[in-house]
Amino acid sequence: MRRLSLPLLAALLATACAMSGPGAGLPPGTALDGSWGGVHVGLLLSPSGGSIEYDCAHGTLDAAVVPDAGGAFRVAGRHVREHGGPEQAGEQLPSQPASYQGNVDGDRMQLRVRVGADTLGPFILQRGAQAQVFRCL
Repeated sequence: MRRLSLPLLAALLATACAMSGPGAGLPPGTALDGSWGGVHVGLLLSPSGGSIEYDCAHGTLDAAVVPDAGGAFRVAGRHVREHGGPEQAGEQLPSQPASYQGNVDGDRMQLRVRVGADTLGPFILQRGAQAQVFRCL
């Protein structure tokens, strides 16, 4: 059996922790991107913000999602409640300020959306998973 040197063992352990921790190997301060999906929710992130779609609502994230060292994040944005039936031509649905907050651990995210006194979620999302969103009827 071959023995590993202590410095090599420490380096391997640090790499394994970085790959399974909050940022899944991302350097600190790195914005999340790509599609994230879950039951009743779909999130599309870019380095400048994102868009979210959930049952009977949608919204925007007005800044990048950059988790802290523990995986937590909070981003301001907008929330739009939808209604059943077709939208009328030129209809503008009212939007409200929203706070998108959650935690990331590797490729898994827990998300809550605060709109006024209401809290939506928690939603559980997986990076690259298909969103399972139902349309208002």
